Amino acid sequence: MLRAIGRFLSSVAASLWKGTLGVLSWTEQLIRWPFSLVFGNGGGMPTPDYKPDVTSAQLLDEFAETRARQAAILDLDRDGIGTVLKFANANRSVRAGMDLSAVKADVRATLLTMDDNELQALSVAGPGKVRKFIEGKDHGIFGVPVVRPAPDVIIPPPTAMMPHEQVLWRTRARIVKSAHSQDLKLVR
Repeated sequence: MLRAIGRFLSSVAASLWKGTLGVLSWTEQLIRWPFSLVFGNGGGMPTPDYKPDVTSAQLLDEFAETRARQAAILDLDRDGIGTVLKFANANRSVRAGMDLSAVKADVRATLLTMDDNELQALSVAGPGKVRKFIEGKDHGIFGVPVVRPAPDVIIPPPTAMMPHEQVLWRTRARIVKSAHSQDLKLVR
């Protein structure tokens, strides 16, 4: 008895579903009918034929050029991150001749005083941490020192001098410093 009721209900549901699909199909045709009168039914229109004027090899070359341009944009090194990472990844013999002019003097001094382990830790750090290193903020790279501003070393003049002799001593020290420090000056 229950099976008969179940079959009856399933047949009613199936016929309702078929009827609903038929009503939807009929409604769709009714809605399309005025448009097909105005615009045509589309059966007589030829399908557009498109033949590209670019070969696949030319397209691949264009993609390669675009990829190279994008890589060049990332290599502009506005903040000096690329310079720091190149220095950290370079061999010890290559580091001596590298140009560090893209970074500030404080960062240069810190980089030149770091050992190989510190440079290795810096080389595997992400760009955000390297940026914080360059800015002198707490970067969170284990074993790498935070960049501190280089203190201005001021040697006080001898105290046994008279005030005018102290001025002469300072002036001579500046002249000698500017003349002799060019040999040891970092590349800018």
